[in-house]
Amino acid sequence: MSRTPEKAVDDQLLELLTADARLSTAALARRLGVARSTVQGRLERLERTGIVRGYTVRLGATTTARRVQAHAMIAVEPQQQSTVERKLNGMPTVTSLLTVSGAYDLIAMLAAESTEALDAALDELRECPGVKATTTSIVLSRRFER
Repeated sequence: MSRTPEKAVDDQLLELLTADARLSTAALARRLGVARSTVQGRLERLERTGIVRGYTVRLGATTTARRVQAHAMIAVEPQQQSTVERKLNGMPTVTSLLTVSGAYDLIAMLAAESTEALDAALDELRECPGVKATTTSIVLSRRFER
């Protein structure tokens, strides 16, 4: 199956924004070789359809080094996943939540100011109704991020 020219431009646009979400519409248009209005229209459509859900900042190593990060794999009791998800969504230390296959049902990404704060967050996570078991790994370093 071949990509349409519109799809190819969208893919290139998403690639550029993933690398640097601060690029201006004019800069994106120059790099893609299309009109600025074309980029604006495509961005509006990508946002409206939920393909682009927002623009963010990635913190540098000196900033993230002041935060303790961890991944918590979570096994959930049957029929309790939505309850657990709601609870974790309300925890500021949980930065993202992934559903996964295998022995665990979810992976929560956590970030806290200290190991003590992380420990307290993990206690709160484990006490959540529906959480059957957890396994946590603390992030030692980040080799690269895309």
